Amino acid sequence: MKPVLQTSTIGHSREGRPLLLRRLNPSGTRGGTLLIGGVHGNEQATFFLLDRFLDRALARGGDAPRRVALLARANPDAIARESRYNARGVDINRNFETAWTPESKEPSGAAPWSEPETRHLRDWLLASEPERIVTLHWALAEVDADGPQSTPLAQAMWEALDDTARLPYRLRTWGGEEGDFCPGSLGRWAGFGLRYADGTRPAIVTLELPYDPRLPRPAVLPEDHLETVRTAWAQRPLDYLAAAEPAVTRMLFAACQ
Repeated sequence: MKPVLQTSTIGHSREGRPLLLRRLNPSGTRGGTLLIGGVHGNEQATFFLLDRFLDRALARGGDAPRRVALLARANPDAIARESRYNARGVDINRNFETAWTPESKEPSGAAPWSEPETRHLRDWLLASEPERIVTLHWALAEVDADGPQSTPLAQAMWEALDDTARLPYRLRTWGGEEGDFCPGSLGRWAGFGLRYADGTRPAIVTLELPYDPRLPRPAVLPEDHLETVRTAWAQRPLDYLAAAEPAVTRMLFAACQ
Protein backbone atom coordinates (compact mmCIF):
# COMPACT_ATOMS: atom_id res chain seq x y z
CA MET A 1 0.00 0.00 0.00
CA LYS A 2 1.34 3.43 -0.93
CA PRO A 3 1.80 5.75 2.09
CA VAL A 4 -0.55 8.71 2.35
CA LEU A 5 1.06 12.14 2.73
CA GLN A 6 -1.03 15.21 3.49
CA THR A 7 0.26 18.78 3.73
CA SER A 8 -1.61 21.59 5.47
CA THR A 9 -0.92 24.99 6.97
CA ILE A 10 -1.52 25.41 10.70
CA GLY A 11 -0.95 29.16 10.64
CA HIS A 12 1.50 31.82 9.52
CA SER A 13 4.59 33.44 10.97
CA ARG A 14 4.94 37.07 11.94
CA GLU A 15 5.97 37.87 8.35
CA GLY A 16 3.27 35.70 6.81
CA ARG A 17 5.25 32.57 5.97
CA PRO A 18 3.20 29.37 6.26
CA LEU A 19 3.76 26.89 9.06
CA LEU A 20 3.59 23.72 6.98
CA LEU A 21 2.55 20.47 8.62
CA ARG A 22 3.08 17.21 6.78
CA ARG A 23 1.09 14.20 8.00
CA LEU A 24 2.10 10.67 7.14
CA ASN A 25 -0.66 8.06 7.10
CA PRO A 26 -3.09 10.16 9.14
CA SER A 27 -5.86 8.28 10.89
CA GLY A 28 -8.41 10.33 12.78
CA THR A 29 -7.76 13.78 14.16
CA ARG A 30 -5.98 12.93 17.43
CA GLY A 31 -3.03 10.95 18.69
CA GLY A 32 0.15 9.80 17.00
CA THR A 33 3.57 11.43 16.99
CA LEU A 34 4.62 15.00 16.20
CA LEU A 35 8.20 15.69 15.06
CA ILE A 36 9.40 19.31 15.20
CA GLY A 37 12.47 21.03 13.74
CA GLY A 38 13.54 24.55 12.90
CA VAL A 39 12.46 26.10 16.20
CA HIS A 40 15.72 28.01 15.92
CA GLY A 41 16.42 29.02 12.34
CA ASN A 42 20.19 28.66 12.62
CA GLU A 43 19.91 24.97 13.59
CA GLN A 44 19.62 23.86 9.98
CA ALA A 45 20.40 20.19 10.53
CA THR A 46 17.14 19.81 12.47
CA PHE A 47 14.89 20.41 9.50
CA PHE A 48 17.08 18.71 6.92
CA LEU A 49 17.15 15.55 9.04
CA LEU A 50 13.35 15.60 9.33
CA ASP A 51 13.08 15.94 5.56
CA ARG A 52 15.36 12.91 5.17
CA PHE A 53 13.39 10.97 7.76
CA LEU A 54 10.18 11.58 5.83
CA ASP A 55 11.83 10.40 2.62
CA ARG A 56 12.94 7.19 4.36
CA ALA A 57 9.50 6.66 5.87
CA LEU A 58 7.81 7.08 2.49
CA ALA A 59 10.25 4.62 0.95
CA ARG A 60 8.97 1.92 3.31
CA GLY A 61 5.68 1.79 1.46
CA GLY A 62 3.10 -0.14 3.43
CA ASP A 63 5.50 -0.42 6.36
CA ALA A 64 5.67 3.36 6.83
CA PRO A 65 4.70 4.51 10.33
CA ARG A 66 1.17 5.78 10.84
CA ARG A 67 -0.16 8.96 12.40
CA VAL A 68 3.09 10.90 12.15
CA ALA A 69 3.05 14.68 11.75
CA LEU A 70 6.13 16.74 10.90
CA LEU A 71 6.48 20.47 11.53
CA ALA A 72 10.00 20.60 10.17
CA ARG A 73 10.23 24.41 9.99
CA ALA A 74 8.49 25.75 13.07
CA ASN A 75 10.10 29.21 12.82
CA PRO A 76 10.25 30.08 9.11
CA ASP A 77 11.12 33.75 9.58
CA ALA A 78 14.15 32.75 11.64
CA ILE A 79 15.13 30.21 8.98
CA ALA A 80 14.97 32.91 6.32
CA ARG A 81 17.37 34.97 8.46
CA GLU A 82 19.52 32.02 9.57
CA SER A 83 18.86 33.32 13.08
CA ARG A 84 17.84 31.88 16.42
CA TYR A 85 15.10 34.48 16.70
CA ASN A 86 11.86 35.17 14.87
CA ALA A 87 11.03 38.37 12.98
CA ARG A 88 10.51 40.29 16.26
CA GLY A 89 13.78 39.10 17.75
CA VAL A 90 12.08 36.62 20.10
CA ASP A 91 13.35 33.15 20.92
CA ILE A 92 10.09 31.28 20.45
CA ASN A 93 11.46 28.46 22.63
CA ARG A 94 11.19 30.87 25.56
CA ASN A 95 7.69 32.12 24.68
CA PHE A 96 5.59 29.20 25.95
CA GLU A 97 3.54 29.73 29.07
CA THR A 98 5.01 27.40 31.70
CA ALA A 99 7.69 29.15 33.78
CA TRP A 100 7.78 32.01 31.27
CA THR A 101 9.83 34.95 32.50
CA PRO A 102 10.76 38.34 31.04
CA GLU A 103 14.20 37.85 32.62
CA SER A 104 15.15 34.91 30.43
CA LYS A 105 18.72 34.93 29.08
CA GLU A 106 17.18 34.69 25.63
CA PRO A 107 14.48 37.21 24.60
CA SER A 108 11.17 35.66 25.61
CA GLY A 109 8.66 38.14 24.14
CA ALA A 110 6.29 40.64 25.71
CA ALA A 111 4.20 37.88 27.34
CA PRO A 112 3.58 34.15 27.01
CA TRP A 113 2.11 33.34 23.61
CA SER A 114 2.96 36.80 22.27
CA GLU A 115 4.32 35.25 19.05
CA PRO A 116 2.15 33.75 16.30
CA GLU A 117 4.49 30.78 15.88
CA THR A 118 3.95 29.62 19.47
CA ARG A 119 0.20 30.32 19.41
CA HIS A 120 -0.37 28.30 16.24
CA LEU A 121 1.63 25.36 17.59
CA ARG A 122 -0.26 25.52 20.90
CA ASP A 123 -3.61 25.54 19.13
CA TRP A 124 -2.69 22.61 16.91
CA LEU A 125 -1.47 20.57 19.89
CA LEU A 126 -4.66 21.21 21.85
CA ALA A 127 -6.80 20.23 18.85
CA SER A 128 -4.78 17.19 17.74
CA GLU A 129 -3.50 15.83 21.08
CA PRO A 130 -0.46 13.88 19.84
CA GLU A 131 0.63 11.17 22.25
CA ARG A 132 4.32 11.75 21.59
CA ILE A 133 6.38 14.80 20.62
CA VAL A 134 10.03 14.87 19.58
CA THR A 135 11.65 18.25 18.99
CA LEU A 136 15.12 18.50 17.43
CA HIS A 137 17.74 21.05 18.49
CA TRP A 138 21.49 21.71 18.23
CA ALA A 139 23.83 20.62 19.80
CA LEU A 140 23.86 19.50 23.44
CA ALA A 141 24.14 15.90 22.25
CA GLU A 142 21.45 14.34 24.43
CA VAL A 143 18.13 12.53 24.48
CA ASP A 144 16.24 14.57 27.07
CA ALA A 145 12.91 13.53 28.60
CA ASP A 146 10.69 16.45 29.61
CA GLY A 147 8.53 15.34 32.52
CA PRO A 148 8.01 11.97 34.19
CA GLN A 149 5.56 10.74 31.54
CA SER A 150 8.31 11.17 28.92
CA THR A 151 10.91 8.77 30.34
CA PRO A 152 9.57 5.67 28.48
CA LEU A 153 9.74 7.51 25.15
CA ALA A 154 13.32 8.67 25.78
CA GLN A 155 14.33 5.17 26.79
CA ALA A 156 12.73 3.64 23.69
CA MET A 157 14.69 6.05 21.50
CA TRP A 158 17.90 5.27 23.41
CA GLU A 159 17.37 1.52 23.14
CA ALA A 160 17.03 1.86 19.36
CA LEU A 161 20.78 2.59 19.28
CA ASP A 162 23.64 0.19 19.72
CA ASP A 163 26.56 1.06 21.98
CA THR A 164 28.55 2.70 19.20
CA ALA A 165 25.66 4.88 18.02
CA ARG A 166 25.09 6.06 21.60
CA LEU A 167 28.60 7.44 22.03
CA PRO A 168 27.90 10.98 20.71
CA TYR A 169 24.88 11.31 23.06
CA ARG A 170 23.80 11.05 26.66
CA LEU A 171 20.40 10.02 27.98
CA ARG A 172 18.65 12.34 30.42
CA THR A 173 15.47 11.09 32.05
CA TRP A 174 13.37 13.06 34.49
CA GLY A 175 14.73 12.80 38.00
CA GLY A 176 12.13 14.74 39.97
CA GLU A 177 13.60 18.23 39.56
CA GLU A 178 12.46 20.86 37.09
CA GLY A 179 15.39 23.22 37.61
CA ASP A 180 17.32 22.20 34.50
CA PHE A 181 14.43 22.82 32.13
CA CYS A 182 14.49 26.04 30.13
CA PRO A 183 11.84 28.53 31.29
CA GLY A 184 9.16 29.15 28.71
CA SER A 185 10.36 26.35 26.45
CA LEU A 186 8.19 23.95 24.48
CA GLY A 187 9.56 21.09 26.56
CA ARG A 188 8.73 22.79 29.83
CA TRP A 189 5.18 23.63 28.73
CA ALA A 190 4.34 20.33 27.00
CA GLY A 191 6.05 18.26 29.68
CA PHE A 192 4.66 20.03 32.74
CA GLY A 193 1.98 22.56 31.83
CA LEU A 194 -0.01 21.16 28.92
CA ARG A 195 -2.97 18.92 29.69
CA TYR A 196 -5.36 17.40 27.19
CA ALA A 197 -9.12 17.22 27.63
CA ASP A 198 -8.86 13.85 29.39
CA GLY A 199 -6.24 15.17 31.82
CA THR A 200 -3.23 13.45 30.23
CA ARG A 201 0.00 15.01 29.02
CA PRO A 202 2.02 14.03 25.95
CA ALA A 203 5.39 12.36 26.22
CA ILE A 204 7.94 14.84 24.90
CA VAL A 205 11.63 14.36 24.21
CA THR A 206 14.10 17.04 23.19
CA LEU A 207 16.59 15.39 20.86
CA GLU A 208 19.70 17.54 20.95
CA LEU A 209 21.84 16.67 17.93
CA PRO A 210 25.51 15.83 18.52
CA TYR A 211 28.30 18.30 18.97
CA ASP A 212 30.25 15.96 16.68
CA PRO A 213 28.39 12.82 15.50
CA ARG A 214 31.71 11.05 14.79
CA LEU A 215 33.11 11.37 18.32
CA PRO A 216 32.07 10.34 21.84
CA ARG A 217 30.32 13.09 23.73
CA PRO A 218 32.70 14.87 26.11
CA ALA A 219 31.61 14.96 29.73
CA VAL A 220 31.57 18.76 29.51
CA LEU A 221 30.87 20.38 26.17
CA PRO A 222 33.18 23.27 25.22
CA GLU A 223 31.65 26.69 25.78
CA ASP A 224 31.94 27.41 22.07
CA HIS A 225 30.25 24.15 21.03
CA LEU A 226 27.51 25.91 19.09
CA GLU A 227 29.96 28.05 17.16
CA THR A 228 32.08 24.98 16.44
CA VAL A 229 29.21 22.92 15.08
CA ARG A 230 27.88 25.82 13.01
CA THR A 231 31.31 26.39 11.50
CA ALA A 232 31.54 22.69 10.64
CA TRP A 233 28.05 22.87 9.16
CA ALA A 234 28.91 25.90 7.02
CA GLN A 235 31.98 24.13 5.67
CA ARG A 236 30.71 20.54 5.27
CA PRO A 237 26.95 20.21 5.86
CA LEU A 238 26.66 16.93 3.96
CA ASP A 239 29.38 15.38 6.13
CA TYR A 240 27.48 16.31 9.29
CA LEU A 241 24.19 14.97 7.93
CA ALA A 242 25.76 11.72 6.78
CA ALA A 243 27.34 11.13 10.18
CA ALA A 244 24.28 12.11 12.24
CA GLU A 245 21.49 10.63 10.13
CA PRO A 246 21.71 6.88 10.92
CA ALA A 247 21.27 7.29 14.69
CA VAL A 248 18.68 10.06 14.34
CA THR A 249 16.67 7.97 11.90
CA ARG A 250 16.63 4.98 14.25
CA MET A 251 15.52 7.13 17.17
CA LEU A 252 12.75 8.80 15.20
CA PHE A 253 11.39 5.51 13.90
CA ALA A 254 11.38 4.23 17.49
CA ALA A 255 9.47 7.35 18.57
CA CYS A 256 6.84 6.76 15.89
CA GLN A 257 5.99 3.17 16.88
